[in-house]
Amino acid sequence: MINFGSLEDLQQGAAELKILVIGCGGGGCNSVHRLTSIGIQGVKTIAINTDKSHLRTINADQRLLIGSQVTRGLGAGGIPEVGEGCMENALGALNNILQDADLTFITAGLGGGTGTGVAPVVAREARRHGSLVVSMATTPFQFERGRRMEAARWGIGRLNDNSDMMLLLDNNRLMDMVNHLPIEQGFGVMDQLISEMIKGLVEAVTLPSLVNIDFNDLRTIMRHKGVSTILYGESTDPDGAVREALGNPLLEIDYEGATGALIHVTGGEKLSVRKVTKVLEGMSEQLDPEAQVIFGARVDPSYKDLIRVMAVITGIQGVGEKKGRRSHEREELVNTIEELVDGRPRRRSPR
Repeated sequence: MINFGSLEDLQQGAAELKILVIGCGGGGCNSVHRLTSIGIQGVKTIAINTDKSHLRTINADQRLLIGSQVTRGLGAGGIPEVGEGCMENALGALNNILQDADLTFITAGLGGGTGTGVAPVVAREARRHGSLVVSMATTPFQFERGRRMEAARWGIGRLNDNSDMMLLLDNNRLMDMVNHLPIEQGFGVMDQLISEMIKGLVEAVTLPSLVNIDFNDLRTIMRHKGVSTILYGESTDPDGAVREALGNPLLEIDYEGATGALIHVTGGEKLSVRKVTKVLEGMSEQLDPEAQVIFGARVDPSYKDLIRVMAVITGIQGVGEKKGRRSHEREELVNTIEELVDGRPRRRSPR
């Protein structure tokens, strides 16, 4: 037993978490760039790519160009095996980055060559170093047919196998939400969402709160295997925040009956126990009656009247109800998600 005589002693005795955010490929690097730009404390951001010109534009604490002898810095050509091989040949540099990491966030767009091939290798090595691994992956747009969708399905299985928790986000659902925005702004929304989600999770675990969520709470929620996703909503009233979170799922899944949730509420100085309770009740009533729910709440004066709810939903039991006609590629992607739910991830090569 350790007896702490002062706050200074307590701070010295407590372990400081080493948290990494690693973007793989073009899409993942864009998310890291956005996260670094909006600012986040207590993490190190890393961008990994085979495309030299794109990597130069990325704002990150560390940038790693891989496979230059193979790709000449021109990218992986949409071939996941090329991206995978480039990362396997750069394990020395990668392991220097991953050393002593406690929590590693990995973000990638699946379907291309670098993100799809690199992200599973990074996840595997991070876990080998003892880090908890949370992967956030986006799936291709519906118009990206054929090989790109097949590559994404292959990447989903590989990334899921090597992550403690994989959060899938569907670009098509995002487009349904922002189809009225200018194209550049619309495509930036997913990067912004991923950045805000990572920032919210990190702050929920590392910053003092009225009700704290600690690192081991996150580990506990990750024990619920299956498909996971994040629900995110903001409003000036609790019911509105819940409606926005539940009404815009970024994956075609049925979150009703999910077995685990980590829910964090942030609000301004007027955030009351009643408002927090209404948010938690509204979110948790959608889950399995026996679901394990861990929650936290924090006051941030900059939010003023705004209430933000972010929920990591795990142990999802099925896909969402079919709405309208699905293309063959979308149907195959849904089948892949169903395989993850059943514990049977697709392992076939995208070749």
